[in-house]
Amino acid sequence: MGVALGGLALVDPVVANNSMTFGAVMAGTLLGSQAPDIETVLKLRNNAVYIRHHRGITHSIPAVILWPLAITGLLSLIVPDANAFQIWLWTFLAVFLHVFVDIFNAYGTQALRPFSKKWVALGVINTFDPLIFGIHCVGILLWVFGADPVITFGLMYIIIILYYFSRFAVQAAVKKAVRNTIQDEDFVI
Repeated sequence: MGVALGGLALVDPVVANNSMTFGAVMAGTLLGSQAPDIETVLKLRNNAVYIRHHRGITHSIPAVILWPLAITGLLSLIVPDANAFQIWLWTFLAVFLHVFVDIFNAYGTQALRPFSKKWVALGVINTFDPLIFGIHCVGILLWVFGADPVITFGLMYIIIILYYFSRFAVQAAVKKAVRNTIQDEDFVI
């Protein structure tokens, strides 16, 4: 997702017309799209510790605010001539989308922390969705071979949004079918 967002950032003339800003924005979208999963290093201790912390505080409201600030601060030190606001804006979008997208799978996140420790999980997208991954790969390959990144990734995200809507429709149809099939139970879904 980071590469696609970095390419989509070229829709912004400030990013498109300054190679230093574009490079920093690309780094920001790459880092920002991965930052919420930093707790993956806890797997080095053991899987139980990792599972207890995965998609918790690193996916919280404060984290969604702090990740872009920290990444922008670091990138501004490395690339001082880049537009810091653009770095922050696109990095924020990458972090926000990572957390937002994670809400749609069955595992979910604690995205409402610190206001609630409840897990928010809509269960309509696979944790790893091959269609979404494949569409990103195709979009990146098209860009590598000369396609306009703004058009390519813009269309790609429109397709992905339509896919999400279709998954909600399928989920609703399955729930309706289950309720119609199992009518004597008080709570199935």
